[in-house]
Amino acid sequence: MIHGLVLVNKAKNLTSHTVVEEIRKIFKIKKVGHFGTLDPMAEGLLLIGLGNATKFFNFYMGKRKRYSGRIKFGYATTTYDTEGEPLGEKREIDLYRVDIPALLSRFTGKLMQTPPIYSAKKFKGKPLYQYARENKEAEVEVKPAAIEVYSLKGNIIDKETLWFEAYTSSGTYIRSLAHDMGEVLGVGAFLEALQREEVGEFHLKDAFTLEEVARYVEAAELTKVVIPIELLLPEFPRIIANQGGRIAVLNGQPLLARDIMKVFPTENAKVEHFRLFDDEGKLLAIAQKDERAIRFKPTIVFSN
Repeated sequence: MIHGLVLVNKAKNLTSHTVVEEIRKIFKIKKVGHFGTLDPMAEGLLLIGLGNATKFFNFYMGKRKRYSGRIKFGYATTTYDTEGEPLGEKREIDLYRVDIPALLSRFTGKLMQTPPIYSAKKFKGKPLYQYARENKEAEVEVKPAAIEVYSLKGNIIDKETLWFEAYTSSGTYIRSLAHDMGEVLGVGAFLEALQREEVGEFHLKDAFTLEEVARYVEAAELTKVVIPIELLLPEFPRIIANQGGRIAVLNGQPLLARDIMKVFPTENAKVEHFRLFDDEGKLLAIAQKDERAIRFKPTIVFSN
């Protein structure tokens, strides 16, 4: 079994699920999952977990992301991107006459954002896009969610098109940002192109296309494309357990102070989780500290 992370440069017009299926075929393993959907019309960085690394989903979903792309003004669409149908007639707009910095500042900081009806966001256990495809939008109550746009900048390409770059929190819909900008200007807008550049500490420049991944795997050069699970989540301090501690942890029991051989701290001042290793460098578990005693209780255990 292979345990680690693959940075995939997803091509346009591919679903994230398709990428997962292709990775399963390439590595010939079943335990594969992505850490955050990227829309079919979008391209760029998609994190794919292999084996035990799939258990890190919640940790990577919360990481900051950087996007770039283009917003087209003049009309909105049903999906808030190029996949949808126009909502109304096209309206005239000249972005050169718009105060772009002021517009972008309205969408920077902590915001309440309503997800698109064509999205995987769930309502009563069912993705919103299923309601939309069944023309049952009236049955759905889409509540705004708290997001944060850490920075947002843009340059005018032409009188209808704006290039942008955005650093955002998890859960931010760039399509909604584009749509809402069009609402503010009163002319409508949609996301014309999108590329995910970063997720946490990972960058698109270090990612591989599916074809490249396949070539490296076929050549038995897995180390070129797979980041080992032992190197993931470096923001969590690393604790080395002795043999007694190893046995306890693998049985789901807390790691006690007497079984700790060494601790490698990090600069993360608000650390809540720790990585537990054995003395051979194998990752045993992710744990949280029990404040009542000097011990670390495993929350995720890796048996093999």
